[in-house]
Amino acid sequence: MFTRIQSRAFVVLGLGLVPIGNSLNGQSVTRAQEPSQDNKIELSYHVKAIKRDSAGQYTMSGTVNGELQGRATLVFGFDEGPSGQAGKALVHSYWVVKAEPASESFKAKLSGTVEVVSGQTHLVGKITEGANKGRRVETTSRVLDFGPYGSLSDIDGNMIIDGK
Repeated sequence: MFTRIQSRAFVVLGLGLVPIGNSLNGQSVTRAQEPSQDNKIELSYHVKAIKRDSAGQYTMSGTVNGELQGRATLVFGFDEGPSGQAGKALVHSYWVVKAEPASESFKAKLSGTVEVVSGQTHLVGKITEGANKGRRVETTSRVLDFGPYGSLSDIDGNMIIDGK
C-alpha cells in the first residue's frame, strides 16, 4: 500500500512541474537580455539654430534623448521647386549624432516637407555612416521661428530609426 501512495504522489508532483520553463498556451518567450535587431530606435531631440549661411541653410545643435543619448549637429535647409502638396515646402537635413557610447554615433541624410503655416515637418532618409548604417530614418518635428524677423530658431521633434 505504501508503494501505491508513493506512485500517486510522484505522478501528481510530476504533472505539477511540467509547465515550469515552458511557454503557456503556445505563447513565445522573449528574454530581456537578448535584444532583437529588428527593434526600432526612438529618439526625441531639441536643436537650436547657431548660424545661417548665405545659401539660407541653418546649422543647428542640441540634444538627442531616448533610447540613445547624445548631441546632434545638423544642417537644415529649404529646397527649391514645388513639393507637389499644397501649403508645403521641400526641406532637407544632414545629421551628425555623437552618442554615448561613441560606438552608437551616426550620420544621416534626410529630405521631406514642412507645412508653411504650422511648421510641422516630415523627413525620411538613411543613416549614411556609423552605427546602424543603411537603416531608414524618419523624423517628425515642429520648426519654431522665434529668431529675429521670424527666422528659424529651434526644432523640437522625434526620430525613428527603423529595425533591420
